[in-house]
Amino acid sequence: MGGVKNRNKVKLPVSKAKQKKAVDKWQKDKGKGAAGPKKQGKLMPTAADPDSNAPSRRPIVFVSPKPADEPSSDEENVSEEEQDEPEDSVPSKLPVLEPVPTDVPDPQLEPNKIKLLKPLIGYFYNGDQLSLKLSFEQAGLLLKPDYDEKTRVFRFRVDMREICRAEGEKNEAHTIAREKLVQIVRYYCYCVKRVKEYHTRRKIFYTRPPKMAVQAQKDQKKIPEQNVGFQMLQKQGWNPGSALGMSMEGIIEPIVAKKRKGKSGLGVEDAVAPDGTEEKVKIPIEAFYLLLKQYAGVNALYDIVFSSQFSKHQVAKLKSFAMSLKLLPQMIGTNKKKLVVSRPLTIKEIKEGVMKGHSDLCAKYVVIPPAAGIPEEDKMLA
Repeated sequence: MGGVKNRNKVKLPVSKAKQKKAVDKWQKDKGKGAAGPKKQGKLMPTAADPDSNAPSRRPIVFVSPKPADEPSSDEENVSEEEQDEPEDSVPSKLPVLEPVPTDVPDPQLEPNKIKLLKPLIGYFYNGDQLSLKLSFEQAGLLLKPDYDEKTRVFRFRVDMREICRAEGEKNEAHTIAREKLVQIVRYYCYCVKRVKEYHTRRKIFYTRPPKMAVQAQKDQKKIPEQNVGFQMLQKQGWNPGSALGMSMEGIIEPIVAKKRKGKSGLGVEDAVAPDGTEEKVKIPIEAFYLLLKQYAGVNALYDIVFSSQFSKHQVAKLKSFAMSLKLLPQMIGTNKKKLVVSRPLTIKEIKEGVMKGHSDLCAKYVVIPPAAGIPEEDKMLA
């Protein structure tokens, strides 16, 4: 009987760990078989494959704004402190493109030169000033000015091809040739124009409380209406804000007790101690380091603005720290310049973001289509 097998014996179930290992092994064997002896191309990782080794850091992707009912991805990344602060409201339906300009004459370039300028996007700043150097550099085109003193001809060459020319003295010919080149860029190419120096969703950061807060503290020191002396004067016919006395020649504000410094007697100049409310309450600069670090870690396209209260030494520290995080610090303003930290974007990225309706970029930039007309591939987006 010992050699007879028990056929009715029930096998115990396999543990979950062994089941998972078996499934993983089956998937690996299946993948090896697909890429094995058969002559097939290598399997490239796709976005839908969760096992693919995709890069951890992805480029900036512009997404069109969602309706007001659905929260956007930018709003999910904003902390509770940022939600309490006021934001610049931008309408959901934004104009993707400005009207096609009609004041630009046709330069009548050759077709091969028009094809050469196709990747070019002009960048306007400070009103109507076009940055030719930045525009051609980011388009990968070599712009070279050339002046011949014998023939007195000034030329602009793009990749060694002449685009426009002007005759005359060097400075005068350069001005005329530059105007022609600007007309060519406006007629055949898209242009990005900066309409605001900066755009932020957060408050401007200060090193100390503003003067309005100090003034509010002083207003709190005024005698309230519940005061006994205040009520007695009102019963005798006195009105708040008026002077005392029958002829209204007395004092208007009550006498305030002031603290004296040292042991100097009455009548001594500068014997009154300064008010404690005027003491400067400074925020440590490490707090702003943490702010910049958080800003660099999210996909935010608004600017971080620091007021003109920061000293040159503090501004230099903030600049170097922002550059170490691969951010773009700039000093913006005329008299009192502010430090503005933003995310470095190419002109092409700005154009794509505005055309897709990104609220932060639409509040700061506008896209002007070429005067020759919107290309066919972009008419679906307009």
